[in-house]
Amino acid sequence: MTGKAPPREQIRLLIADDHMLILEGLAATIGRQDDMTVVAKACDGREAVELWKTHRPDVSLLDLRMPTLNGVGVIKELRDLDVSARVIVHTTYDTDEEIYQAVRAGAKGYLLKDAPPGGIAGFDSKGACWRNLHTPRARSQTGFAHER
Repeated sequence: MTGKAPPREQIRLLIADDHMLILEGLAATIGRQDDMTVVAKACDGREAVELWKTHRPDVSLLDLRMPTLNGVGVIKELRDLDVSARVIVHTTYDTDEEIYQAVRAGAKGYLLKDAPPGGIAGFDSKGACWRNLHTPRARSQTGFAHER
């Protein structure tokens, strides 16, 4: 017996953003995590849905504002395909209404694009985000509860 812990299963992610710099930056950041891997990258909402069907990731990290189908539309379509689809939205816009719509559509949480790079490690395969990724104001107004 070597005394080493068994390797953790990697969280399989789909990421979607219409800005290539953000998309590639997220992929690189996730790629540095031992317990995460990117299985697909999409540049718009429609592509995100199609790639989700192909790859069935553990968690999808979606931009709220994308061409062809916005993040809320993607969430609705994914949840129609599989009610257990786990989605986290990432956005520049910290507005209560947009976050509320995403959570109401089925998002498990959200990550602001100006969060520190280590923030991406703050969610698990259930799509649960740690409390520090949410603004208190939005959390109180949306009724979004921290989930583990």
